[in-house]
Amino acid sequence: MQRFGMGNQKPALFDGTCGIDDIVEILDRMEANCPSPSSTSKELWRLRCAKGGRLQGKETFLEKAVAMLADNDHMPGWFNQCPAASGIGDSSRNKKRNVDLVHWCAEESRLTLIELKWGSGTPTGAVRQILRYGAAYLLCRTHRDRLPVGNRPAMSAMHVALRVAAPTRDYPDKDLRDCLFRARKSLDRVPGRTGLPGLSMSLDALAFPEWFDRLPFTNSAELRNSCDRAELTEEGRIIVDAFNGLASVPLDRDGAKG
Repeated sequence: MQRFGMGNQKPALFDGTCGIDDIVEILDRMEANCPSPSSTSKELWRLRCAKGGRLQGKETFLEKAVAMLADNDHMPGWFNQCPAASGIGDSSRNKKRNVDLVHWCAEESRLTLIELKWGSGTPTGAVRQILRYGAAYLLCRTHRDRLPVGNRPAMSAMHVALRVAAPTRDYPDKDLRDCLFRARKSLDRVPGRTGLPGLSMSLDALAFPEWFDRLPFTNSAELRNSCDRAELTEEGRIIVDAFNGLASVPLDRDGAKG
């Protein structure tokens, strides 16, 4: 089987997977890149609230706000920057392969992986990115006997929901309808391809409520003062309500928002 690395460079898990709407094809390419995946990372698919690091752009501000609120028990079950490929293949090129946001519901054995978009890229591009993370999840779960993920709660999910979250103003996206159609059809083939009984996957594009068109903080100091607190502030409540208000975007035949 063809490998998608470059030259003599050790292939990275995500090589050759950009821009594909079919999760099974992405998984096939990942397994061609890393046919015997292994890792010694203690971070692979670990659910965590990563509050530190540099804050670059509004998208990062929003993601860190969720992590801070979750760490202070205002958004239980939420996590951020979940490593999807840590230590697999050429790990030096997988360092930033982290899922933006994750929600884990143990009672329903439901794992939600979210690609967040705010002021950069398009929802269609985000769909293709979350498909890649979904494929990485499938690879790790399929090869869990070779990878340090056996005790991860995420690996016990019975349903994995792949989601894009973006402001209402980012829709319509003319390419989104066709991308979602092709991607959803590929999800139907996952159980047969992976041999993981009982596992189901879904895909959707979500929009924040129309009233949520700007962030309630403008710098890192305001962010921490608003969200990294034991008490829920007014700004923190805005973020909580915005995520509770995420809703599926209805698309017409032309891909525009209905």
